[in-house]
Amino acid sequence: MLDMLVSGGTIVSPRGRVRADLGVKNGRVVSVGEDLGEAREHVDAAGLHVLPGLIDVHVHFRDPGMTAKEDFGSGSTAAAVGGVTTVFDMPNTDPPVSTAERWRAKYEVVAPKARVDFGLYGVVTQDNGAELTAMADEGAMGFKLFMGQTTGDNPCPDDGVIFAAFRTAATLGLTIGAHAENNAVLQLLKRELRAAGRTDPRAHLESRPAFIEAEAVSRAATLAAAAGNHLHIHHLSTREGLQRVVQARALGTRISCEALIGHLLLDDAAYESQGNLVQLNPPIRPAEHVQALWEGIAARTIDCIATDHAPHTGEEQACTDVWSAVGGFIGVETLLPLLLTQVAAGRLELEQLVQLTSAGPAAIYGASPQKGSLDLGADADFVLVDTQRTAVISGQQLHSAHPVTPYEGWQATGMPVATYLRGQCVARDGVPVGDPRGRLVKPRRVHRATA
Repeated sequence: MLDMLVSGGTIVSPRGRVRADLGVKNGRVVSVGEDLGEAREHVDAAGLHVLPGLIDVHVHFRDPGMTAKEDFGSGSTAAAVGGVTTVFDMPNTDPPVSTAERWRAKYEVVAPKARVDFGLYGVVTQDNGAELTAMADEGAMGFKLFMGQTTGDNPCPDDGVIFAAFRTAATLGLTIGAHAENNAVLQLLKRELRAAGRTDPRAHLESRPAFIEAEAVSRAATLAAAAGNHLHIHHLSTREGLQRVVQARALGTRISCEALIGHLLLDDAAYESQGNLVQLNPPIRPAEHVQALWEGIAARTIDCIATDHAPHTGEEQACTDVWSAVGGFIGVETLLPLLLTQVAAGRLELEQLVQLTSAGPAAIYGASPQKGSLDLGADADFVLVDTQRTAVISGQQLHSAHPVTPYEGWQATGMPVATYLRGQCVARDGVPVGDPRGRLVKPRRVHRATA
């Protein structure tokens, strides 16, 4: 007998849509089709679409050390309510996750709070090369490389250290994700703007022009091609950066890239209307870059969409001096409604949504076939979606610790109805269900010889 039968829904994959029932046993998908037999629990999905649970490869739940902004409990609750069943959490916490001991300590802190499954990155620093293998052995999902300044002010490694880390990652079979900005040049531009007396929100954009990203993408891709590792470019934000990714692929480099929902839906006009609330690293860009990212999605040169969920306190986000303001804002709970709204508008297909938020992320970090699909044997992580339901996004209804969002008042068409993690409901109609039951996700490591 099945543990659960999800009947009457339309199951969506990157390959298409099918009206079929879904059978679940022991937390996994065991059957898809009709007349699947008896089940202990029946879920009526009539009129709904059944999507694989979303995977957000880029969240900052601020735990440990910055829990005045968010912790793993509130962050993962927001994820569950939003239809995100797996998150990969960034390592620029306090302390940064730069050693195996710190990785273990973070795991022990966050695991009891997790309402969704999770992976934990380690960070690449100037002097922790000897720790990368030890973090991998603990279960690190991959490594994060900060090539430009961001929250936590972790010093950026030099190119020799980066190349050595890339060679290690190739041997370990793990992905390194890069925050690709040229830190030395952006710091120069910041000093010049400050000296000129600029304190307005748009100065942040001017301190990080498009070539800052393009140069760092080119440099990282060149080193990765020599090292043989898989390089992932986080929060790609410019036409020039995307061009460099496409060029690197043409040369045989193992490179993938993500776009943020914020970079897809906001342009630089937001600085006038929302000020420093929309400060991001890299910044919200002019409209031509937004268009280039959408063209990249259509051309399948962008591999996934993420949020860079980056909470801060309301007081921090109200700061008016751009150089004292914090970078980032929340997004994990609103990701799916915002993308479903793009589907309703005809800008995106449901199949593309699944590829970019489930199958693609799982493939990039070696989480498939366990995660990212509803194929036989996969974890029964899924979200029931009503593509016709409308709602107005309101911070008062969000579950992050400080629910200040630039999407306040936006109309959404398409909403998650219920979220299931390994066959158990974790959220329904905007409310979390049950106790935390998230588990660590470890990557499937594809070992390669070093260059």
